[in-house]
Amino acid sequence: MARRLRSEKTEVPMSAMIDVVFLLLVFFIATKKPNIPEAHVAINMPSPNPSTSTDIPPPPLMEVHVLPNGRYMLLGRARKSLDQFEELFIDIALNNPDSTVIIKVAPDATEGDLVDLLDRASKANLHNLNVMMLAGG
Repeated sequence: MARRLRSEKTEVPMSAMIDVVFLLLVFFIATKKPNIPEAHVAINMPSPNPSTSTDIPPPPLMEVHVLPNGRYMLLGRARKSLDQFEELFIDIALNNPDSTVIIKVAPDATEGDLVDLLDRASKANLHNLNVMMLAGG
């Protein structure tokens, strides 16, 4: 008897394929390393030989308070004239141009008073100016 070959459709078991796909998905999620953007930032490290560093003192700090009603305070003493500040700024700029001036502004002071003081400091060629708001108000 001759045997006839029938063309039978073979079915692929889908449940095994789905299991493999989920296992691969879990593997790739678990092994992914997040990119750290800061990892590629260049950092300037200090030299390993500390004896070569020079002990240069930091430039002096001067603190000025801008108060309401056009009042200013320097070293705990109230000053009204901006001309006094301009002369002081010029003296500081001539002695040490890298000096830092910290300007603390009262919350109820006007912007015009701050701008006038900044203009005087700019005329004296002081460039390290820090402006901050006083607490309270």
